[in-house]
Amino acid sequence: MKNKGNAQKLKAFFKKNIYYIVMIVCILAIAAMITVAVVLGGEETTPVPAPTPGDVTDQNPPDDSGTVTPPDDTPDTPVDVTPEPIIFGLPVAGGTVIKDYAMDTLVWSSTLKQYSVHPGIDYKAAEGASAVAVYDGVVSSVTYDQLNGNVVKIDHGDGLVTIYSSLEEPVVSVGQSVTEGTALGLLGTSATKEMSDGSHLHFEVSLNGEVADPYDYLPAGDK
Repeated sequence: MKNKGNAQKLKAFFKKNIYYIVMIVCILAIAAMITVAVVLGGEETTPVPAPTPGDVTDQNPPDDSGTVTPPDDTPDTPVDVTPEPIIFGLPVAGGTVIKDYAMDTLVWSSTLKQYSVHPGIDYKAAEGASAVAVYDGVVSSVTYDQLNGNVVKIDHGDGLVTIYSSLEEPVVSVGQSVTEGTALGLLGTSATKEMSDGSHLHFEVSLNGEVADPYDYLPAGDK
């Protein structure tokens, strides 16, 4: 009878306090869930943010060993594209200038008996002296006309041409490759417009079809 009384009392207690009991159970369940979440959350690996444009990993992917090479921040060195200046050798070894280049003044021609411009340089040298190529190139023409005599033209590329007039018989031919110092022919008197000047070489320079100053290409101090 005693056990039956205790059971009735316990039943009455639960019935009277069922609301509080349910509340306590819910609170304990929520606390247990929070505890589990905190424990499990602490073991998770922190996610790695995706690389943004400009990151090292974006610009330099890892190699086979997994190593990422840092970017080279050294600025590019500007490349000097200025071409080397062309410097001619002399067209006559040991030659002497007897009439200079003059396109902005008039000079006297003892053959034509008049003043005129002079688009080249006239060189005189010892008997038997040869005119030579002043720079590497290809012989573009070998011609004769009464005023200029025997004329050899050498194409040096990029519109640059040298002209050698008043030669005796030329010793080169069209299409022949020449180097600086290659003999072109003896100095002569074949140019009748300068016949009174005696045996000499009339030397001119042309750039893109226009008369150019030879001193722009001859060694400094030659003038």
